[in-house]
Formats: sequence, structure tokens, C-alpha cells
Amino acid sequence: MPVALSEETQIYYEVHGQGPALLLVPGIPAISSDWFPFADRLGERFQVVVYDNRGSGRSDAPPGPYSTRLLAADALAVLDELALEHAHVFGVSMGGMIAQELALALPERVDRLVLGSTHASTDAAVRPVKEVSRAFAFETDDWAERMRVLAPFAFAPGVDPELLAKFIQKKSRDVQPEDGYRGQIAAVLAHDALDRLGSIERPALVIAGSEDAVIPAENSKILYERVPGAQLELLEGAGHLFFIEQPERTLATLEAFLRG
Repeated sequence: MPVALSEETQIYYEVHGQGPALLLVPGIPAISSDWFPFADRLGERFQVVVYDNRGSGRSDAPPGPYSTRLLAADALAVLDELALEHAHVFGVSMGGMIAQELALALPERVDRLVLGSTHASTDAAVRPVKEVSRAFAFETDDWAERMRVLAPFAFAPGVDPELLAKFIQKKSRDVQPEDGYRGQIAAVLAHDALDRLGSIERPALVIAGSEDAVIPAENSKILYERVPGAQLELLEGAGHLFFIEQPERTLATLEAFLRG
């Protein structure tokens, strides 16, 4: 099993395709396999690196505290293990927060930066409706039940019922350790890069679904205004997991940006 060592924590990763390196950074409760089949298409033009954040998938799940800076160090460990001096970085949700920290700490390791469905600061964020917050705070020992509660908020209203059902079925099998889930939630709640965004030196694309219920699209507009020279793309009619709902449009937007 391919792993990178981040201090004493093993971080699982996979590499697909050939071309310029592209690191895909997952959110909560996402893991590397959630990027597929979308990542297969990217692998036609890029060397796509996917991995599991600490606390989920096949990576270790040590007790907290976690932070987005710590999770960015894990992402860097994956790049180091693969001897990649630099890569494009695309993070979604919590992954977008991790990507911010990576670009701020080590801009020379990031070619182009894509921030998907994310925000810069929990304290300054436009908050989701109360139903979403309650879903993430839902107390249960049944992971499948947690996924049935969370999953509908990941997509726009009126999403294809078959797509939603398959997503719930898949995520119900991706059981996350309690320490990992709580650690990742705590990292998101503590994230604050708002006043540092002006230091991001890399070309950046901010992308989100216009119907995002988890991290409302207004937060993407804040990122766009704060990151120097950023581009903004709002996908009409898409929700939080826009790359699953609208893969073709997402691919076209990403490839145009990453190829400059």
C-alpha cells in the first residue's frame, strides 16, 4: 500500500495518468476514491495524485487536535514522497482550506491553485442554513445513518435520485473513525486564512456551485475578491459536490485554467 510518512502518520495515496502533476485534496468525509470517475478523465492529461487525509480512508487516524495547516503538511508529505517539486493543487471544501494553507506556506510547490466550494475563515464565513449545521453535528454511532443525513445537502435540490442513492450507498461503506471525523471537523472550524489571502502568489481559480448548501457560494465570492488576480466560476444549478453533478463543465473549466 503506497503511503507517505508525515511525522509518524501514514498518509495513503494513489497516482493515475501522466502529464503535469495535479494534487486533488479531499474534504469531509471524502476520501481518494470519491474523485472517481471524474479523476479518470483528468488522468488523460495530468498525473493525478489522490490521497486520504489523516483521519479517513486508508490513512492513519490519530487523535486530534487537527488543523488545516497540519493537514497541509500531510499533503506536502505526499508530494515529497513522489519527489514532485511542484504540482497544480485542487481542493474541495475542507480540501480547499488545506490548499490555501499549502499555497501560503510553500508557494513554490504550487503551480496553479483551484479552490472549490470552500471559504477562507469560519468566523467570517456566510453560514449555511441551520439544517446543514445540524446534519454535520448529528450524533450517531451508525455511519450509514450519518451519510443518509448528510448526503442530500451535498447536491443541489432536484439532483438525480439515482446519483444520490449511489452516492449514499458508496459513502455508507466509507466508515470514518470517530477521532478522524471529529478531528477534521475541528480543523475546519478553526480555519482562518482570510487576512493572509492577499499573500497568495499563484494563479488561482475559485469555483463553486451556485446552489451550494454546505458552504454558500457567497464565500467563493469573498475568496475571489481577496486572492490577487483570482478567477471566479459559479456553476449554475450545481451544489457542493459540483464535480460530481456537472463533471463535463467542471472538466472544461479546470482544463482551460490549468493549461493557462
